[in-house]
Order: sequence, then C-alpha cells, then structure tokens
Amino acid sequence: MTKKRTFLLAAAIPLLILAAMTIRPEATVVLGKEILLQTKAVDPTDLFRGDYVSINLAISEIPESMAPHALMNLRKKTLYVSLKPAGKFYEVERVSETKPKEGLYLAGKIRNDVYTPSGTFYVDYSLDKYFVEQGSGKDLQQRSYQGGLIGRVKVFGGYGVLVGLTPS
Repeated sequence: MTKKRTFLLAAAIPLLILAAMTIRPEATVVLGKEILLQTKAVDPTDLFRGDYVSINLAISEIPESMAPHALMNLRKKTLYVSLKPAGKFYEVERVSETKPKEGLYLAGKIRNDVYTPSGTFYVDYSLDKYFVEQGSGKDLQQRSYQGGLIGRVKVFGGYGVLVGLTPS
C-alpha cells in the first residue's frame, strides 16, 4: 500500500466513526414515532455547555411490582420498558429483559445511585438533558415548577431522542 493510500485510510477511519455515531439519533428523529411524556425539571444551567433543562421523566420511576424479581439485581444491565398511551401521555406497560417483538418501547438501565421512593426503581433512558437557547433555561425551570413540562420524544427501535420541551 502506498503512503498516500495509507494516509487517506488513516484519515477516513476517524471520520467514518464520527459519521456512524450520528446515524442512530438522526434515524430516530426522522423515522421515530413522537410521543409525549410527563417530566419534572431539575437544573437549568451548565457552566461549560450553556443553558439546559435537566429533567426527570415520569416513566423513569417504575414500581418494583412491574419488573420480574430477578431483574432487580441486574443493575446497569439493559432492560426494555414497553409503553402504552394513557390519554395524551405514554406510561409504563411492562418491563422485560428481552426486547419486545412489537409495540413501542425504550431501552434503559436500572440506576441505583438515584433516590427513589420505597417500592420503586429508577430507569435511565439517557433522555435527561435538553439544551436550550442561551438565557431561556431559567424560564423553562420556572414553568416546570408551576405545573411541569411536557417532553416530546421520538422513539425508534427502543432508542429515544428528546426533541422538545413545552409547558403543560
């Protein structure tokens, strides 16, 4: 292999890796089904990345009775949370270790480093931060305290992308 080909290959590999990292989120935004989820905001700013609203999804706190008992000992393992419509929002229908063959679901991980009320566990879907225009994070935070926010999430193949927050 010539030096020119070696150089082009060495330069192309990192670019291909970076491009591949964007495929799943972009496919979800384009092809995913949009659902509404109830949220609670937590924190409006990040010194290095600007304004954002850190949220807690209502579907993140799940009663232990909805999960198989063996699942409770599988911290940090991927699990699948099937969702069903309940009015204009979606809520948890069931929790499983295996990917559902049909229906709408999100993949997540059980986290034990998050406080939850007794009898519940916390599932992290990686949908907890939404970056906003500079200066508007505090406004969304205040609105969340007055009645919550609605999270617009696109879901495709168990992967979710938070595409918007609106006051309820």
